[in-house]
Amino acid sequence: MIRIGILGSDNSHALAFAKLCNLPMENGEYRYPDVRIAAIYGNDDDPQHTKDVAQQGKIEYIAEKPEDFIGKVDAVMVVYRRGAYHVPAILPFIEAGYPVWIDKPVAVSVDDINKLRAAVEKHNTLITGGSTLKYNYEILALQNKVQSGSLGKVTGGAMNFPGDLESEYGGLFFYGSHLCEMCLSVFGYDVKSVYATAIEPKNICVIAKYADKQVSLNFNGNSNSYILTAYGSEKSVTMELDISIIYRLGFEKWVEMLHTGKMPLSFDDLVQPVYMLNAIQKSLDEGKEVALDEVK
Repeated sequence: MIRIGILGSDNSHALAFAKLCNLPMENGEYRYPDVRIAAIYGNDDDPQHTKDVAQQGKIEYIAEKPEDFIGKVDAVMVVYRRGAYHVPAILPFIEAGYPVWIDKPVAVSVDDINKLRAAVEKHNTLITGGSTLKYNYEILALQNKVQSGSLGKVTGGAMNFPGDLESEYGGLFFYGSHLCEMCLSVFGYDVKSVYATAIEPKNICVIAKYADKQVSLNFNGNSNSYILTAYGSEKSVTMELDISIIYRLGFEKWVEMLHTGKMPLSFDDLVQPVYMLNAIQKSLDEGKEVALDEVK
């Protein structure tokens, strides 16, 4: 049995992942027969809510401190709402040789990314995480259309998803990673620069510029429907995003990595959204186009 420990209980992701893993399906079978969320630590939460999450998610062990996971789990997930907490919290487990999942955003600062890279390379650690939206069926379908050439030469696109510059959990970093990762998954990880403007904290528009195309990213926290568009020389396509099973689609990639020992993303692709978000914030602060190389 692969035992997973979760750092953080305040985020809804903790309970969602636990239910996927620990609760049987309607047919009485478990979705992942040899994987369980075995432990949780709720430093970001009040003790009673951590107990509630453990009870609802059938998590047997509540740790008093992160290091209590050592010897009781085989892999660790960090799901704190604040991305600034992710790397400091997970580094001890990387150094101890545990495979890790780091929730979105993987980090906030470039300094943390550098520390993470050094630790992963030194200890040859399996690592994944970020937004589960990049594994959404519509995202993968649009990715296939863009990369297969069925649209002709792709010259641009447009996407929307919530974002909030005033989020108490790190401003745009808290939710902004979703849209960045959707863009990168579909149109490629080689974004050259961004230019961002905001009308209000929940209405931000970003132009992500590639060498041969531009993609409009609308961080709009006032919309409840999410539209994906790609523009091609032969045809364009638009589809609506269904987010109803995104937890499962992302968790399956994590479980697959634990079983196969193969990471679903390279380290560079995993952390590219962090650089992108830093460039977006710099563009908003300075009112100019910002190359991603400026923030690396």
